[in-house]
Amino acid sequence: MPTDATFILAGLFVVAAAAGWAFARFGGSREKEDIKAPISADYLRGLNLVLDRQTDEALELFVRMAKVDSDTLETHFALGHLFRRRGEVDRAIRVHQNLLARPNLNETQRHQALFSLAEDYLGAGLYDRAEKLFLQLTESPTIATRALENLINIYERESEWMRAIEAHRKLEVLNGEKSSRGGQYYCELAELARVQGNFELARQYLKNSIRGGSGALRGILIRAAIEKDQGDYPEALRLYEQIIERDRRFMVEVLSPLLECHKKIGSIKELEKYLEQLLKHEPSLQQDIAYAAVIGNFTELDIITRCMENFILSNDLFRSLVDVKAIMSEDPKTRHEHASRIADALRGLSVNSARYLCTNCGYSSQSFIWHCPSCKNWETVRPLRTFQLDISMS
Repeated sequence: MPTDATFILAGLFVVAAAAGWAFARFGGSREKEDIKAPISADYLRGLNLVLDRQTDEALELFVRMAKVDSDTLETHFALGHLFRRRGEVDRAIRVHQNLLARPNLNETQRHQALFSLAEDYLGAGLYDRAEKLFLQLTESPTIATRALENLINIYERESEWMRAIEAHRKLEVLNGEKSSRGGQYYCELAELARVQGNFELARQYLKNSIRGGSGALRGILIRAAIEKDQGDYPEALRLYEQIIERDRRFMVEVLSPLLECHKKIGSIKELEKYLEQLLKHEPSLQQDIAYAAVIGNFTELDIITRCMENFILSNDLFRSLVDVKAIMSEDPKTRHEHASRIADALRGLSVNSARYLCTNCGYSSQSFIWHCPSCKNWETVRPLRTFQLDISMS
């Protein structure tokens, strides 16, 4: 429901427009003193109706004025914008459609009315209609950049990656500068091709992603998955290790496929040596390894069990909840069984908690996404490195 502040704001917009209109009519050159055009009575009545919250009747009056008084054009744009901001998209659409029906609009005014109507459709979720209007405006000398930006947003929302690439290229030409967004679109296409088993096409898209900029880490992840899918486990291992070197936060994403690849070629000992070397240079990674083991549900390696034990014993809360004697037992079987039970408990406590966080806006998610739905930035979501436990009491 509209608030008091909303109606006051609407009134202020109309007052401002009326003042500007009146100044243009009466405050200009003295040479125009012979023009005696009073402010329209309908205009003033429409203002009163807006302030009195009689929106429908006010709309009727403003629409009627749009047919006879070109000087009130900006007022109608402001009114349509207010309706859209207020969630009354149907009224905003009517305002802008009536403006477009006027035969005396110049090109700039017509483009502005088309753009405003496209924004109305966008606000109403009518993406096909909005797209058609924005496409018409991509050649506009005054509004092409904004039209292309809105088209890109629509294509991102609808996962229309080839269309997003085309619009992105046009925007780069128009602005005369390169953007890294195109690389992300090619990564999206590469991942789709990989899932469908079209590995050659996926590789081609990845080459384009490199030329398009950005998506470097994501591209390595996709390449590693392709090599694993095709059975080239040594190459997949090399790429997964490269990911960890680039960003330690991806340990939780990479440790499980690392273990899987080593199992395939019977080189588990090599994985243990690799993790030992990592921990030797960066002991704090035992927390990441423990977290990855819990999330991935694997605790069979001695080094992983040890990481879990050290992490639990170093945390006062966890230490108070477990059997410390069992954790420190000299019997390997007892320690592994206890570590497994602890992992199950931690996984249960964290199952409904966020696992990923956008480093730009703080948006959190349980699933990994490359495009933040909140701030719309690419490649700003990263895995969390420790447990976010839900220990609330029902």
